[in-house]
Amino acid sequence: MSMPKGLDDLAVEKSLREITAATADILAPLMVRIGIYESDPEKIYEDGKCRGHLPPTVVFNCGPGRSLEAKNMLMNWVTEILSENLGCGKRDVRCHLLDRWEGPHLMIDGKPKDFSKKVKQDALHVQHSDAQRQA
Repeated sequence: MSMPKGLDDLAVEKSLREITAATADILAPLMVRIGIYESDPEKIYEDGKCRGHLPPTVVFNCGPGRSLEAKNMLMNWVTEILSENLGCGKRDVRCHLLDRWEGPHLMIDGKPKDFSKKVKQDALHVQHSDAQRQA
């Protein structure tokens, strides 16, 4: 979860407890881990200019097998929780839902990064060829 620096610690803690409970109630009683990333207002940019404001943003990895209805319900609850506890408008809360563990979550030069054995072997072959040319 990303948010501006300087929010009330008790409000943030209450939000975390409520989000964890909502996730367990709606999706399943599973372990939920939430990381908090705080940003200084002067280091938040939009359109290349200092914005000075960071709306609360939450990224979820739900995994497949949960219904879209349940995921939508959770996102609605998270919006309600953060809006109420942090005093921001519901329109300002951002939620991103990743529902696949595999896939193009890591991109390099606009291409999905693949850490499979074949990719590693190809990279080693290129390094070896480059070393032979330089020798």
